[in-house]
Parts: sequence; C-alpha cells; structure tokens
Amino acid sequence: MPINPSYKLINIKDVKDNVIIMENGGLRGILAVPGVNIELMNEEDQNLILNQFKSLLDGLDFNIEIFILSRFENLDEYLKILQTRFEEETNELIKFQIEEYMKFLEEYLDTHRVMRKMFFVVVPYDPPTSELPGPFAQKMPQTTYEENLFQLETRINYVSQILTNIGLQPIRLNNFEILELLFECYNPNLKYGQVPKQILEKLTEFLEK
Repeated sequence: MPINPSYKLINIKDVKDNVIIMENGGLRGILAVPGVNIELMNEEDQNLILNQFKSLLDGLDFNIEIFILSRFENLDEYLKILQTRFEEETNELIKFQIEEYMKFLEEYLDTHRVMRKMFFVVVPYDPPTSELPGPFAQKMPQTTYEENLFQLETRINYVSQILTNIGLQPIRLNNFEILELLFECYNPNLKYGQVPKQILEKLTEFLEK
C-alpha cells in the first residue's frame, strides 16, 4: 500500500490575503487573542466577561474554532537585550547583577518546562455547495473568490468587534504569521518563535509567485 507524503494530509491549497484557502475552496481567517487571567478579577468582572462570551457564542450563525497552542518558552531575544545592557553598563555592581540574572534565566529554562500558551480563533467561510440536496436538487450559483473573501471578512470583523467589547485584543494574523503558526503546529518540538525565518521567507516567496 503506497504511503502518501505528509503534506498530502494538510488540506491547504494556498495562503494569501491573510487567509488560508482550503482545497475545497473554503476560507479561514485566524485571530490571535491574548489571554487574560480571569481568576485575578473580582466576581462581578468575571461574570461580565463570561456573560459577554456566552452572548458571542449565542449570537453566531456560523461555526468558529477556538484552540490553544502550547510552546516551550523562548527568551533568546530577551537575553540578547540583557547582553547588550551588560556590555554597555559601566557600574561593576550592576554588571554583576545583570550577569547573575542572565545565568539564572538560562539555568531555569534548561531545568524547567516553561510553556507559553497562545489562544487563537479560526473564523471560517465555506461557499455554498454546488448542488442542493433532495429530490428537487438544482445547481447553486457559483460564487467568486472575491465574494467569498468579502463574506469571510464580514465574519472576522464581527467576531473581532465582539471580542474587543469583552475587553480582549484580537490580532489578525497576516500571511507570514499564518505560515509560522502552521509550521509550529506540525513541528511541536520547536520553542516559541524558533521557526527558521529562511524557511518562512522561502514559503512566502513561493506563494506570492
């Protein structure tokens, strides 16, 4: 029995216009939503957020997907900033404190599984099927990519506005960020932000052709 390559399992045709285009013509937009610690809020604020979120779900006439992605924390960029601060510092006592802090961070990350959790909302739009079911089946009118994209953008704007009203700050992923997210999903051993930029740049160039 022949074995298909792994990319055949990914039903994605293209990524453009900040949208995932599925093999069946469906479109997917992705919102990154920074998390909030509801346990730190008072009971009134907790109930307010929960009720607003319930209203969001009750008001939808289409499906959305909410998923959480966990990645090992990556402090490489932060450590570079500390290293620069260390090299510029002239006070020996402060230099010593910065150096000890850097050592602590590196040793802690090496010996502890520090994870970063990221929250995403996937907003879909699937064009109407080509044929209505039943004994009186008839062909559905075909829609263009632009028409489907307009429908998707309308849904994304609606979901973004409701999330903003709740007090969250949804961020729309662009083409590059979508590719980075997909790469991380299929390479879970990578630390956060550790996807080789050369690979993403090559993929972006390929998709733009």
